[in-house]
Amino acid sequence: MQYHPVHAPAECHDMSDIRKEIDHIDYTVIQLLSVRFNYIKAASKFKKSTTDVQATERFNSMLEKRKQWADELGLNGEVIRTLYADLVKYFIAEELKEFARK
Repeated sequence: MQYHPVHAPAECHDMSDIRKEIDHIDYTVIQLLSVRFNYIKAASKFKKSTTDVQATERFNSMLEKRKQWADELGLNGEVIRTLYADLVKYFIAEELKEFARK
């Protein structure tokens, strides 16, 4: 899944063009999060305990990497870190449910 803009930001003619692009971007991001979630659920079959599911060390290193990527792309790394922390906490809770079904 890739985002293919109709208009580059500088080529938008009005707010309608901008809003359409933002909506398209957001929809693409949500589609990708859904794909990511499917990988999270699949990962539960390889884990042997709830500690493996929670993977605190991996969680923390992943957050730092996302922060770094955001900083490199000119975004606020702390905001992106917090966003991912909330997202991944949700995914972990769902993965724990999946793990419990095994």
